[in-house]
Amino acid sequence: MNAKITAACQAFSLGQSAKALPLIADEVEWHIVGDHSIIGKAGVEDTCAEAEAEGNPNFKNLRTIESKSHVIVEGHDLEGDVHYCDIYTIEENLIYEITSYCLARFEDDGDAE
Repeated sequence: MNAKITAACQAFSLGQSAKALPLIADEVEWHIVGDHSIIGKAGVEDTCAEAEAEGNPNFKNLRTIESKSHVIVEGHDLEGDVHYCDIYTIEENLIYEITSYCLARFEDDGDAE
């Protein structure tokens, strides 16, 4: 895998979209599982700008897995109990698809029998 692509994926997972945008395809599809999908680079840019306006996340990437056409980045939020896994599909040295999973700890309300 191209080192620039891997670095761009890692940056995007940390919430540093400006470092990744040059390597994102115009036709990108970003699927935020359980929420919604964003189609097109302009939509990704807008969504990232809105998120960044709310403040920088305190994320830490824990593991990156690379294959011929995919980069997978796993990590967590250092300020909360939220974990993420982003799967990037790479074609022609560009990011064409992002699938994001976000998991939060289930709060047990103590009512279980």
